[in-house]
Amino acid sequence: MRCPVKFAGHLLQDKSVCGRSDAPGLSPQLSKSIILSKFLEKEGVISNRIAILGSVIASFGFFFLPLLEIKPNRLASGIQINLFELEGDLRYELLFALALVPLFVAFQSNRGRRGWALVVLGNLLMVLTLLLPANAATHLLDGAETLFEEGTRVSNPRIFTSTAIAFGLLGGYIVLFGGLRDLVAEKVTAWPRMIAGTAGIVVILILLSRGTLDSYSILVEFSQRGETLGQRFIEHFVFVAVSLIAGLIIGTALGLWSAREEHVEDIILYMVGIIQTIPSLALFGVLLVPLARLGDQSVTAVFRFFILSLILGVVVLIVTRSLHSAIPDRLRPWVIIVKFFTMAIPIGLFAVLMITFGFEVVLNVFVDENRHPMLLLILAGFMLNPFLLWLSQRNSQMNHPYWRYARYGLLIASGIGLLSLVFEGATEVIGTKALEALTIRDLGVSGIGTAPAIIALTLYSLLPVVRNTYTGLKNVDPAVIDSGMGMGMTPTQILFQIELPLAFPVIMAGVRNAGISLIGITAIASIIGAGALGDFILLGVNTTSIDLILLGAIPAIILAVLFDALMQLLEKSFTSPGIRRLEQ
Repeated sequence: MRCPVKFAGHLLQDKSVCGRSDAPGLSPQLSKSIILSKFLEKEGVISNRIAILGSVIASFGFFFLPLLEIKPNRLASGIQINLFELEGDLRYELLFALALVPLFVAFQSNRGRRGWALVVLGNLLMVLTLLLPANAATHLLDGAETLFEEGTRVSNPRIFTSTAIAFGLLGGYIVLFGGLRDLVAEKVTAWPRMIAGTAGIVVILILLSRGTLDSYSILVEFSQRGETLGQRFIEHFVFVAVSLIAGLIIGTALGLWSAREEHVEDIILYMVGIIQTIPSLALFGVLLVPLARLGDQSVTAVFRFFILSLILGVVVLIVTRSLHSAIPDRLRPWVIIVKFFTMAIPIGLFAVLMITFGFEVVLNVFVDENRHPMLLLILAGFMLNPFLLWLSQRNSQMNHPYWRYARYGLLIASGIGLLSLVFEGATEVIGTKALEALTIRDLGVSGIGTAPAIIALTLYSLLPVVRNTYTGLKNVDPAVIDSGMGMGMTPTQILFQIELPLAFPVIMAGVRNAGISLIGITAIASIIGAGALGDFILLGVNTTSIDLILLGAIPAIILAVLFDALMQLLEKSFTSPGIRRLEQ
């Protein structure tokens, strides 16, 4: 059967794209359209819809929305300027034309050439979206007095980025992403794709380092507050790191307990779920009074209380375990609750002191500039270990025991160096006070500031970690556990060699969710005087300065993206190849 449709001079004869023009209920024109669409799809002429979307977003922003806003000072209202209102040569209009080019390239039939072209256009669009308005901003600042009405007091005029730049950057990134999708479909290797995907960002970073974009107001604010921003970023990072590590330890233990004991799983999951529903400001307020009272107590008095409560909890556990068979079934849930709370008091007190004191120690280590070289070497050692593990999985020649010993030695050396820094930081936090004069406040516990913030963040990290640990362990196939028991493995060996490796990807997903949410929640901790990047966000809100808001928000966004990428790398590095093949 021959098809009565021609496209580009070719008669459509393929049965897979040929349809009957006289099909019942279809007009000849509609039947030809269906045949043509099938032919285009078969021949690879179907467009890259992602790149079309990016092109539409960027061109819409450049044509309809303001590009820049010039203000007589940082706080006063200003004048919005469109792309086509910029005076000079045609390069500003060419930016709009460049945003339209991916719309046509997206219909290229050769997917390989189309992908590389879209990658180049996406990178170029992102770079020029920042570079060309910055050049125009320099000329606008030189003649700022002539732009405002007569009588307007112009002092320290500022250039603010407006909506069109955001649309241009977003559109350029979408075009770049669409091009990378084509390269993935063409099975281009990872390294060329990585270089192509990051080329635009690298160029933008070079422009930033050379001061080419310094005409923007946000960079003016950064030049004035850069040192303070660096300190707040370190505080933000330490908040997230310490609370996530504490939440990982506590959450994994609770998840393991709930997976092992059916009687407590509902209690644990219900409690961590309730904590997650409490608003952060309310949780800060709830923690304020008890932490303030605790901070006034001496270390010796709190230590005595801790020992007595721990002894009481251990006695309750021993007594209830010895009388377990004699306890009626209707009383056993209450016995579990009593055991839970008697042990929760000493363990909770110990956790609060260790988390707050650990935060002060780690922050002291990160803030001290004299320790930065040693700290960078230690962090590089920790980061190099999963990289070497990844290389050993890819290269069979690196499976030699010498490489494994080198990896272990690097990890041990980095751990020893970190412990030495932590010990130095701990001695500086405690100071030279005698033990009798030392109070809990000297360890970092107080009603406002970092203590309620770090404890609240730790509590917020529990739900995803506990839930994913519980889910991962419960989803382990019982047949695999039975096989391990049949081979003579002990319960500890089954846990560390079977259950945890199989549950590791699920647990890491919970850690990723917890970490990304903590990066956002930490910004709110500034309300109670905890510092971090929230200081800039709140100051920007109070002074109606979008630049200060972005100065706090952009580093938090970058931290969240880097954290997610790091967690994905760790998950791939420490997940066994067999489990990865099963997931695929």
